[in-house]
Amino acid sequence: MPPQLRGGITFGIGALGGLAFFALSLPLPWVLGSLTASLLCTQTTSFQPRFPGPWRSYAMVAIGTMLGTSFTPEVVRQAGDWTISLIVMSVLSLAFCVIAYQIFYRFGKMDRVTALFAAIPGGLSVVSVLAENYRAEVSRVALCHTARLVVLLIAAPIIIQATSGINLADASLASFTHAEAIDPINHGILALVAIASGWLAWRLNFPSAMLLIPLLSSGLLHATDLLTVHVPPLLSSAAQIVIGAGVGARFANYSLPQILKDGWLAAVIGVLLTFGSFVAALLFAPIIGLDNTPLFLSYLPGGAPELGVVALALSIDPAMVAAHHVLRVFLIVAMLPLIASWLGKQIQQG
Repeated sequence: MPPQLRGGITFGIGALGGLAFFALSLPLPWVLGSLTASLLCTQTTSFQPRFPGPWRSYAMVAIGTMLGTSFTPEVVRQAGDWTISLIVMSVLSLAFCVIAYQIFYRFGKMDRVTALFAAIPGGLSVVSVLAENYRAEVSRVALCHTARLVVLLIAAPIIIQATSGINLADASLASFTHAEAIDPINHGILALVAIASGWLAWRLNFPSAMLLIPLLSSGLLHATDLLTVHVPPLLSSAAQIVIGAGVGARFANYSLPQILKDGWLAAVIGVLLTFGSFVAALLFAPIIGLDNTPLFLSYLPGGAPELGVVALALSIDPAMVAAHHVLRVFLIVAMLPLIASWLGKQIQQG
């Protein structure tokens, strides 16, 4: 089947799942609904959902641009308040990685290198590339990251709705009912900036560039008040469908026994780390002087695009959440090769 046709069918499956969740007033319909529909399709039908490579990149550009629109002048003036929280997130990420590594190594019967890459809190794209270079079991690494991410995406809305008083169904609906009018000039400029940023990111070709470059470009324009418009809801929903259905489609590479072998352990770790993130948010919120709900989303050890989408969809301080997850990506890119090389030497010496 041609990749574009397969991608179109995959998008349709995700959209139907999103519409079903939307009709049932379930939280995060375009992410969780599309994820559920795609995942079920991989395990119950002969069709294997998959998007052509560039489609996820396009969605990343859209999400980066959307996250950038939340960096208003007022938000930038408050950014200094995030310093302590960013430090806490960095320390937490290290602690989460150590905990997950010990569980994967001791109970998952993984070699040390595979356990390390499976335990990294996010950054699957760069983790997958480096895992191949260091001869880790890439399929197991990808499955563990995906299973943990699914748990985070399901658990986060449940915890937020139970503890914050935010009605997630209303929050999802608000993006359509309170959508701003299309401004041909300013929305046109935002579209051109997104396209140019995507092209630059493609040329630079470094990890997560498709998210980071549009985020920085859009953020700069909105922080300086040169632009105030946002990405239209239909485009936002389409990007969420690609992200959600794309996560579900990853399970097409695994049989149910394979999923049960590593996926259950990754899911347990996901629950533990979700609880740890929530407790940390509750503990540090009064100390830092920030609300615990965006702190919780910021501390969750998942993918920047996926959790950025959650913050956007629920209007929970997307700029702050994005800043934390972008820093985590940079830390992973900077530190993972050093840690993997050190661990490889320890194994050889041992």
